[in-house]
Amino acid sequence: MAVLAVVSFALTACSPAESPTPAGTSSGASTSSGTAVPPSASVAEAFPKYDALRTELVAALEKEMPGITWSVFSAASLAKVDDGRCILQPAVMKSSADIVEPSHRFEDVFAVGDPILAEHGFPAFGGLDDVPGGWIVTRSQDAAGATVSIESKFPATLTISVPVKSAKCDPSEIPKS
Repeated sequence: MAVLAVVSFALTACSPAESPTPAGTSSGASTSSGTAVPPSASVAEAFPKYDALRTELVAALEKEMPGITWSVFSAASLAKVDDGRCILQPAVMKSSADIVEPSHRFEDVFAVGDPILAEHGFPAFGGLDDVPGGWIVTRSQDAAGATVSIESKFPATLTISVPVKSAKCDPSEIPKS
């Protein structure tokens, strides 16, 4: 089942050079018709909400797949994308091992992730996206245009991208944890 949006695993402007990105993805949140979703919250409002989602998803994945831990791959970031919108990303997380087989091709990801997504106003992941290059990818987008992506081609990554209201779009606006 198609997910509402296609979002890159990390913003090119703020991700480490070595970070992998599946082919066929794009930057920023958009609707299925490709129209940009206007931001509805400030950085100060959005960061705690979506950072809590990230924390809950990581805890659930670690509980479901003991022995596979998640660590910060890149710190929280804030950057303008090509269309001028400001996109917030709480810390991008990376798994210590591949999750495809341990999660039964993401079935366990859906089982533990979908209820957490629902608690945070997101629809269920809705299956795997058709992405070339051997990537296993699932995504969900909420009404505010925030997108949660879990992508695996060793290691797996968990990324949340959120369009936010910001006049400067300066990383100093990200609240300190």
